[in-house]
Amino acid sequence: MAPKAKPTAKRAASNTPKAKAAGTAKAAAPTRAAAQAKAAAPAKAVAPTRSVLLAKAAAPETAAGKATGAPPAAIIPRSSEAEPELQPASEKAEGAERQQSEHRVDQAPEASKVPDVPSAEGAGGEAGAVEDAVDRQAEKRCEASEMELKRLAALADGEVTIKYSMYAEKFPIQGHTLTAAAIDEVYCLSDVMPGCFIHLAAQEFSYNEEHEYLKEMPTGTFVGLMAGETYWCYVQQDPEQEKRDQERMRAAFVGVAAGLGDRGSEGESCSCAWGAPCTNPMICKDWDNRFANAIKAGGNPLLFQS
Repeated sequence: MAPKAKPTAKRAASNTPKAKAAGTAKAAAPTRAAAQAKAAAPAKAVAPTRSVLLAKAAAPETAAGKATGAPPAAIIPRSSEAEPELQPASEKAEGAERQQSEHRVDQAPEASKVPDVPSAEGAGGEAGAVEDAVDRQAEKRCEASEMELKRLAALADGEVTIKYSMYAEKFPIQGHTLTAAAIDEVYCLSDVMPGCFIHLAAQEFSYNEEHEYLKEMPTGTFVGLMAGETYWCYVQQDPEQEKRDQERMRAAFVGVAAGLGDRGSEGESCSCAWGAPCTNPMICKDWDNRFANAIKAGGNPLLFQS
C-alpha cells in the first residue's frame, strides 16, 4: 500500500479558521446584494414619471378653467426625446391670469353676487302658508266675537244697582235697558223737583268734573246696561222750575231772616246756662263756677272735667 500523500500548503491554508470565515463572508455577500436590489425595486416602480406629474399639475388649472370659462391648459404628452425643464412663458402668464381671476371671484362682496330667486313652487308654498295663517287669525277673531256676544246676551236681563245720594236700590232690566220712569217711581225725584231730567252714569263724578251719561234711545230710556253692575243717578233740574223754587223758599223764610242763609246779627253769650262751660272769661257770667253751673244746667261732667 502506498503511503498517503501529505497535504499541500495550499490545502492546509484553506483549512485554517481564518480561511473558513472568509469563505462564509464571501458566500453571504451575494445574498445581501440581492436584498438591496429587491428593496430598491418597489421604490423605482412607485416613483412617478414626468408625464404623470405634468398631468397632476394641469388638473387644478382645468377645473379653474371650467369655473371661469377659460379654456383648459393643454397637457404636453411625454415624448421619447428629452422634455424641456421649464414651461413656456405664455403658459405661465395664462396660469397667473387664471389665479388672479379666481382670487377676484372669491373676494367679491356678497352684494355683487346674484341673489337666489325662489322657484315658482317655493313662492306658491310661501303664499299658501301666509293665506293659512290669515285664515286662522280670522277664525280666532270670529270665535272671540261669538264668545263675547254670548257673554253680553247672558247679561241682557237681570238686576242693576242705582245709587242716588244715600240710596242704593236694585232695579230690573230687560234687554240691557231701563227707563227713567222706573227710577222716578222709586226715588220720587219729580215730586221734589218737578220737570227734572234723570241721567245715569257708569261712575261717580267728583266736584267740577265733566259728566258723561249713558246713552238714551229714546230720551228717558237708558241702553247698554249690564246685569250685576252699579250705576249712579244724576238729576238735572228744570231752570224755570229752579227759579220758582228759590222764590218760594224766600217767601217761606221772610220772617225768620233777612235773606236765605242769613242768620242776622248774632253775638256770643255765656254758655254755662246751656250745660257747656264757657271758654272765654270775658263772656262768662261766673267764670270761677263755670263747671258747677254747667253741671247744674244738665251738662256731662265727663266731657269737661279739668
